[in-house]
Amino acid sequence: MKKPLIVGVIVSVVITAIVVSTTSFTTEDTNIENSGTGSLISPLSFSNLVTSDTPLKGDPSAPITLIEFGDFQCPNCGRFARDTSPQIESSYVESGQVSMAFKHFSVIGPDSKTAAMASQCANEQGMFWEFHDELYGNQGPENSGWVSKVNLKQIALNMGLDKQSFDSCLDSNKYQSLVENDLNLAKQIQFTGTPSFLILKNDGSKPQALTGAYPYATFQKIFDESLN
Repeated sequence: MKKPLIVGVIVSVVITAIVVSTTSFTTEDTNIENSGTGSLISPLSFSNLVTSDTPLKGDPSAPITLIEFGDFQCPNCGRFARDTSPQIESSYVESGQVSMAFKHFSVIGPDSKTAAMASQCANEQGMFWEFHDELYGNQGPENSGWVSKVNLKQIALNMGLDKQSFDSCLDSNKYQSLVENDLNLAKQIQFTGTPSFLILKNDGSKPQALTGAYPYATFQKIFDESLN
């Protein structure tokens, strides 16, 4: 979903200019003022945003958490998953400096929500990230049926997930409310494009936001400045 644009403002969360184009990615100061209000997500913090059902990779006590809001049908999300995420993992996640979490921003079509629910069913079996990588690694055109319920069940079976458990989970729409809650959260933050990201420090100070398929160097700069 190619909608790279400026992240908006929610309640007392003020996001400064983030300029993204389809051919190049440049960023100015991306600090967010994180002041306390009665908002659903205020203050922006790991404990408020990363729940027991939120897929998380890395050390939960890492100094920084990168939260992606993504859609499994989004081409730019796929590019991030295939090209940028592995570099972040090898440079920051494996060393315990950054953890990575995933929230569902399923906006491209009905199959996006089905894929999101399926990934949470895989998460029940401890296989979210493997399922995530399988979908993004074999991504098809938007709304072409490649992540239909039938295909998702076959993908899970091919990966060795328990068929009865996975199929029952998906058929019952067990995680429909979770997926809808993630979508509502993204809208409250006023993210309007995928992928979008929140970068949180574990002390809650100076959270930052990005929308767009930024290159690794952008994340590297933000992480290094935050860690120092």
